[in-house]
Amino acid sequence: MIAKTHRTLSWVAMAVISAGLFFAAAGSLRAATSETDPAAARSALAELRKHDDLSALFRTVAKAVGPAVVEVRVTKFVREPDMDDFMRRFFGDDTPFRFQFPDQDEGRNPGLRSRRPSPQQPRQRQFGLGSGVIVDAEKGYVLTNYHVVGEADEVEVVLHDGRKFDAEWVRSDMQTDLAIVKIKPDRLVQAPLGDSDKAEVGDWVLAIGAPRGLAQTVTAGIISAKGRNQVGSRQMYQSFIQTDASINRGNSGGPLVNMSGEVIGINNSIASYSGGNEGIGFAIPSNMAGKVMSQLIDKGKVTRGFLGVEIRDIEDEGLADSFGLPTRQGALVERVRPDSPAAQAGLKEGDFIVSVGGTAVANSNELRNTVADLEVGKVVALEIYRDKKKQSLDIKIGSQPKDMATSEEEGGPAAEVTAEKFGLKVATLTEALAKENGYKDAVKGVLIVEVETGSDAEEQEIRPGMIITHVKDQEIATVEQFKEATASDEAAKGIRLRVQDPNGVKRFVFLRPAKPAKISQ
Repeated sequence: MIAKTHRTLSWVAMAVISAGLFFAAAGSLRAATSETDPAAARSALAELRKHDDLSALFRTVAKAVGPAVVEVRVTKFVREPDMDDFMRRFFGDDTPFRFQFPDQDEGRNPGLRSRRPSPQQPRQRQFGLGSGVIVDAEKGYVLTNYHVVGEADEVEVVLHDGRKFDAEWVRSDMQTDLAIVKIKPDRLVQAPLGDSDKAEVGDWVLAIGAPRGLAQTVTAGIISAKGRNQVGSRQMYQSFIQTDASINRGNSGGPLVNMSGEVIGINNSIASYSGGNEGIGFAIPSNMAGKVMSQLIDKGKVTRGFLGVEIRDIEDEGLADSFGLPTRQGALVERVRPDSPAAQAGLKEGDFIVSVGGTAVANSNELRNTVADLEVGKVVALEIYRDKKKQSLDIKIGSQPKDMATSEEEGGPAAEVTAEKFGLKVATLTEALAKENGYKDAVKGVLIVEVETGSDAEEQEIRPGMIITHVKDQEIATVEQFKEATASDEAAKGIRLRVQDPNGVKRFVFLRPAKPAKISQ
């Protein structure tokens, strides 16, 4: 204890001495500048430069991590765009403020799946650029974003020394926007993953990447906040590190590093009015990235725990009082999915979850992330408030269904399902979605979220924002009903849909399934 005290006092003494020298030099500089004496000012600056430890630290971190940072160049093969595509590409939407991915072209949907066009379609290449960081030099693993490589037909990695490698394979996870690219392990340099939980608001960080194709660009800033969620709409699992280090297009997938030269985040997106850096950037924490990366490498996919509930935060004190809750730290159950682990455990609508397996959860986002990390099949205690009393339920963690990519359950946005063979992605139509997409009258159906480029649906002029009200003669109101109707043996030959647009125009269309082209994975 005494030795520790002496060490502490020594550090304090050194800090006091350094501070004294710094302020003395700073005082000389102020005196020199007040007297407008350039020679004296230059002398004072030279003295200050002797104690410029921060620049030396930045330089050293950049030299240590830079060789592990790579450019990621991608190619997608698509059909020739029509005039609507052209207009959207150049003018985008009318929203003045948006979250966007730094390497994303304006007006494009990063989640839109691009496939190789059929021989009958005009071929066009689309090129993209992002960043990445080598996390295993011996095996050639590069960590980057899903939205950089997850939908690409070709992926090329360019090292700091100019060498180029084609991706041997790409494995990605859309729900966290992370991906692993495997390249040839030839004289690579890696950067270690740090513990993002230990990072604190106010810590210095560097962002390294290839913004606008300018390789090995280093920018500095601090950690502005931690645990950010509800950032954009693509990721389901979020707990972003916010930083004011400059992040621009092309930085996506590059590392956010601490002053120990450790990767504590993977740069992901920005909040911006202008589309460029405005000092509000977001990075995926390294602890989340490390867990996802391990599963992608070992299993080729990510397996997540599952409860089977729709949840929300309680922000209104009146709502909390109406349930007799002593706290608003937790997540309110609004719906329990039939035959789910939650239903089997006896969880009910109106229950308020405050902890899972002994881990307290402050909100629905924390609950979602905590459950996702739990081992499938494990039995854990769920602490809840019900009827103004605290209770404990044992629940066996299930495996997240495949159609949960952007599900309403466990706190995500409206449930979606992809009908790949018909080139559509649809979501259960909620009142909020109907209003957002311009539907004034009450209508039931599933909202078309995405239409695959080059699909029969696109040729039939089906567009995002339309509603499917019927599959053949069956009325459709949920994604589950749509999925069941399109999975029948009869639907394998084609399906008849009745669609409606926001103007009330209804029509029948017949869609034929197509064999999906191969995607580099």
